[in-house]
Amino acid sequence: MSNSDIKLRFLRALAFEIHRKCPPDQAMTDCIEKEGQRGKHRALRPASIALETEGFVAAMKAAGLIGDEAAIALAAVVAAGDHRLLASAISSLADYHEQVEASR
Repeated sequence: MSNSDIKLRFLRALAFEIHRKCPPDQAMTDCIEKEGQRGKHRALRPASIALETEGFVAAMKAAGLIGDEAAIALAAVVAAGDHRLLASAISSLADYHEQVEASR
C-alpha cells in the first residue's frame, strides 16, 4: 500500500469520525491508534506528539496530511467549531489527494 493510499484512508477515516461529532483531537487520536494497529505507529509518532503539544492542525501537518497554506485555512475551520464543516474540509482534502493520485 502506497503512502498516498495510507494518507487517503487516514483522511477519510478522520472525516468520518468528525462527522459523527467526535471532537477533532479525539478523532485524530483514534485514527492514529487504528493506523498503529496496522503497523504505522512509528510513522505517525510525530503527529501524536504534535497533537498533544500543539493541537489538531499541527498534528495534521506533522502527519504530512496538509501543508502550510492548508494549515492556515484548516485552523480557521477548526476555530469555527462546526464539525460538519471540518469533516467536509477534510473530505475535500481526501478527494484532492485521490484526484492527484489518479492523474499520475
